[in-house]
This record gives sequence, structure tokens and C-alpha cells, in this order.
Amino acid sequence: MAELFSAIREDSKYFNQNPKNLPFPVRIVNTTDAYRVKGNGDQYRLEDVYLFVKAGRNFQPIN
Repeated sequence: MAELFSAIREDSKYFNQNPKNLPFPVRIVNTTDAYRVKGNGDQYRLEDVYLFVKAGRNFQPIN
């Protein structure tokens, strides 16, 4: 299974929550609200983040 990573988009109101080490590991959770991306000690909406998969040493964007 591929590892999923994320970085918060520059135009998101949560941008200031980006950690120093980007991208950070996340997982997608099934919730009743829009906050489905869980990682960095919080949950985010898909429209607030960039998603990546790790390919060797590199990260490939998927959205």
C-alpha cells in the first residue's frame, strides 16, 4: 500500500499549521463531515491540502 502525504495549500486558512517537515504523513478517514484528511495532529478538508504519494525518495502529487 502506498504511503499518503500532504501539505496544506497556500490559500487555505489552515496554511499556518504546516509543520517544518513537508509533506507530512496523512490518512483519509470516513467521516460525516468534510474533514477527511487526518494528519499533523488535526483533520483537514480535501480542498485545503495537496496530496502526495511517496515514490522512492520523491513525492508525486496526486491532486
